[in-house]
Amino acid sequence: MSGNPIVDLAGTSMSALALAIPAVAARTGRKVTVVGGLAVVCRLSRAYRATTDLDTVHRRRDGEPAQLELLISSGAAPSGPSGVLVPTEAGQVQVDILEVTDADLAVLPTDPTDRLHVLSHAWAASTATPITIRAAGLTDLVVDVAEPGPLVAMKLQSVMNRGRAKEGTDLLDIVRLCLDPTTGPALRRQLTAADPQLRDDADRHARRWFRDQAERSLRIVRAIPEGRGIELDDLRLVGELLQGVMRSGGAEGI
Repeated sequence: MSGNPIVDLAGTSMSALALAIPAVAARTGRKVTVVGGLAVVCRLSRAYRATTDLDTVHRRRDGEPAQLELLISSGAAPSGPSGVLVPTEAGQVQVDILEVTDADLAVLPTDPTDRLHVLSHAWAASTATPITIRAAGLTDLVVDVAEPGPLVAMKLQSVMNRGRAKEGTDLLDIVRLCLDPTTGPALRRQLTAADPQLRDDADRHARRWFRDQAERSLRIVRAIPEGRGIELDDLRLVGELLQGVMRSGGAEGI
């Protein structure tokens, strides 16, 4: 544990998320891998927002029951298409379960967005690394958290099917991860070495959000309080950085 990054979570809602991690593990009998907003908070050198949901990813093998089924059978209340409410000492926590199956990877979708969903989530599950989380009411908790590169790949895809507020949060998360002094270099290295098909699909989405529709993306980002200081040049810079590492031969100049 001594070599893991350490993250201190402040506030009741963030402590509840931390408490939900061992609760989910106990109910499913499986390790929890954190993605989504909490993963972004854990990876950034300076967190810029809180989050109220716990998003997890699981690589499910043939014959394994789905984690969502395990949680519901344990008594957790269904909440949303892929989530449950898990009780903790700090209250109920919305937990969303994202799974990638053997069948998903055996025959990849032909649609680039659907394909990026499968590839990015499988990548996140296979490369997550441990972080030590500290929060009120919890002893130090070591949990696997998605790396910056997979987080950006997942969020490039998830922007497509979100409501306006979530869309803005996803875009801003990408900006923060790309420009952060710690996560920026890491994600560029990781994306450079990623699967070529994933890089191609991620590049397609990066062009859409940060070049072709950059002005629309700016309006959406600036509609949320944390994004009011973002400028169009910031989005274009992110687009250039992402396209540079995801296109063949583009990493050397970064």
